[in-house]
Formats: sequence, C-alpha cells, structure tokens
Amino acid sequence: MTEQPSALERRNFPVLTGQSTLASAAWMMASPSVVLTFLAVALDMPIFLVGALVSIRQTASSLTDIFFFDAIAKIKNRKRALSVADLILALCFGATVIAVLFGDKLQIMIVFIVCVFVMGAVDEMQQLLETDFISDNLTSQSRRTFKYAQMALGGLVAVALTWIAHELTLELPPMHRHSIVVAIGITCFALSAFAILAVRDLTPADAKKEHSIRSPLKALSNYFENTASMMRQGWFRKFIALRMIFACVTLAVPFFSLISAEAHHDSNRGLTALIISYAMGYIVAGPLWGALNKISHRLVMVLSALLVVAAGSVLATMHILDLDHDVRLHAAALFTVTVAVRGIVAVISLYFMDIAPKDQRVNGIAVARSFVRITMIGLSATLAAVAHLHETVWAIIFITLLSMLAAAVSFRLTRKDRESELGSAQTS
Repeated sequence: MTEQPSALERRNFPVLTGQSTLASAAWMMASPSVVLTFLAVALDMPIFLVGALVSIRQTASSLTDIFFFDAIAKIKNRKRALSVADLILALCFGATVIAVLFGDKLQIMIVFIVCVFVMGAVDEMQQLLETDFISDNLTSQSRRTFKYAQMALGGLVAVALTWIAHELTLELPPMHRHSIVVAIGITCFALSAFAILAVRDLTPADAKKEHSIRSPLKALSNYFENTASMMRQGWFRKFIALRMIFACVTLAVPFFSLISAEAHHDSNRGLTALIISYAMGYIVAGPLWGALNKISHRLVMVLSALLVVAAGSVLATMHILDLDHDVRLHAAALFTVTVAVRGIVAVISLYFMDIAPKDQRVNGIAVARSFVRITMIGLSATLAAVAHLHETVWAIIFITLLSMLAAAVSFRLTRKDRESELGSAQTS
C-alpha cells in the first residue's frame, strides 16, 4: 500500500530540504575530510596526525553511540537539539579558523584534535536523531527524494559560494583565502540551525518518553543488552555486515584528500579545486543515485563500490608511474570517490529506514554505528601509520581492494531483497 503524504508533510518537505541543503553546503566548504586535511598538511602537521584525525572523529562517534544513544532516543524537542548541534559545529569550525590564522603549530594541533573530537560526537548525535526525525516526518518516497535532492542542491550552493570566494580573494595570502571559505561554511551552519526550527514535528509534543539513563555504567550495561538483543535478529546481522564493509570504503574520501594535499598544498588553487570537485560529486550523486535507487538498493551498492575501485586503480597507477602532478587528476579522483561515497551513505541510510522497525531505529543504528566505528578507528589509524611511514598510495591501494570485496558482498547479501522486489513488481 502506497504511503500518502499529509498536508503537514508537504509543508515540511521544502523546509527540511532547504535546511539540509544549507547543512550539506556547510559540510562541503568546511569538511574535516577534505578542507581540514588540506589545511593540516599545508601547516606541516605530521602525516600520522593528519590521518589519525579520522580515528579521533570515529572515537568520539563511538563514545556517543555507546553512552548516549539511549538519551538521544528520548529527546523530546528534536528540532531544538538539531539546531543546537549545528551551532556547536559552527563554533568548532570557527575555532579552527582562528587557530590557523593566529595560533602557533602546537596550538593549531591541539585545537584541531579537540574540535575534530567534538565534531565527531555532535555529528553522530545529529545522525542518530535525524534518522528518527526524518522517518517520523517523511514517507518512504519523500525520504528518498529528500536524500538525493539535498545532495545536488547542497553541491550547487557549495560550488557557487566557493567559486565566488575564490574570485574575490585572489590577492589575499592562501591561508586567509582558505579561512574565508571555511567561514562561509560556518555561516551556512548557522542558517541551517535556524531553518530546522521552522519544521513542524509530526510527532505529538506531549508524546511520552522515559527519562534518559544518567549513569555511565547503566548506559554501558544497557548498550550491551541492546546489542545482544539486536544481534539475535537476522535482518540486523545482514545490515551490520553491509554497514561495516561499506563504512571502511568511505575512508576513500579522507585518504584521497590526503594524497591530494601532499601533492598540491603549495598550489594557490589546490584547495579550491578539491572543494569544487568534492561539491560536484554531491551534485552528480544526487540525481544519479536517486534514479538508480528507484531500481534497487543493491544496484547502488554495487556500482558505488566499483566506482571507488576504478578511481583508486587509476590514481594509484598514475602515482606509481609519477604521472600525478596535475591537480586536475586528483580533483577528478576525489570527484569520483565522492560520488561513490555519497551513494553508499545515502543507500545504507535508506536501506535501514526501510527495514528497521520503528521502535528499534535509534537503538539499531547506534549499535551498527558503534561496531563500524570501532573497526574504522583501528583501520584508519593503521592506514595513517602506513601513510606516515611509507606512502599514502598504499592506503589507496588497500581501500581499492576493500571496495572490490564490498561490491561482491553487497551483491551476495542483497540478492533476496532484489528477488523480493522483482516479485512484488510482477505481482503489481
């Protein structure tokens, strides 16, 4: 039976799309994976620390999943919580800009570590809360449209603002120009924080929610009980297998950014090229994966993984042959993996929303994310050490091989889902 959107949902849809567009543009223009990585390399921070910023962010996300998922699930005013989260992110990015412009090397390193940790915790809280919030306020079809529309629109806004900033600041020193781009992203975060307040939550304001657990030990015990409960369910075991392997593939963006920053951090147009290619990836990913996802989730999963394989193979080969000096090659590689990773992130989220029971959404995604984060902390730290001691290209090669495995696993695990989709289509 097809879900029919209500009048209130039709009002909320453009507001949510506009708010998420601003948030997406902000993340692109101040991305920890791309922009902060580039700035860190340009400031001669140790390569191991630059790569380890991914692990630091994942550690913060894991702690949020384990200790705060229960409290997040019971938040009554979800709009206000999401708005405050955007404002905290804006403050964190603002602190990094101030440190870059006025701090010494040690101060910059400390600020980057602290801010990336806070960003990881706040972003994870947002992701957990948004999963429940969007599921309650939009139907399945609307969620799909929303997910891909905000990618394309956010990319367009980021490209336009980055290009304008680039043209208007040509005479400024590189660090000042880069900081202005991040500052524009901060402004987008602030606008997003106010926009979310205009949404009318379809969940009754007086809906009863139990008081959240205050004791960390009780929260940890509750987390393990919840994990054991979720792992007894077949649908969740299949989901977490997909989630873990694809989460590792998403490390392509920070490590492709790292190898690009190593090659072009002295270039006046290096960061602009990377931000624009990153944002263009969102623009293409929205309509591309939106169209293909109408066929099946499985198709998006397989093709996304294969795109990372293609980009990684070409970039690694060109690097080994010492033919990767042109910034356009790295921009093209980052564009390709961004398209792929956005497809992965969106399809995994939509897949979960479609298969997870209402009362298990937040707990289920928290357990899945914590498992994934623990894996990613170890893997990203290992790849960072490899990049520091040897060359970043070896991390690229490993991610490429992992993407091949992801394509095969997703093709296998979602076979029954695809067969049921075909059966449903034939019946209708």
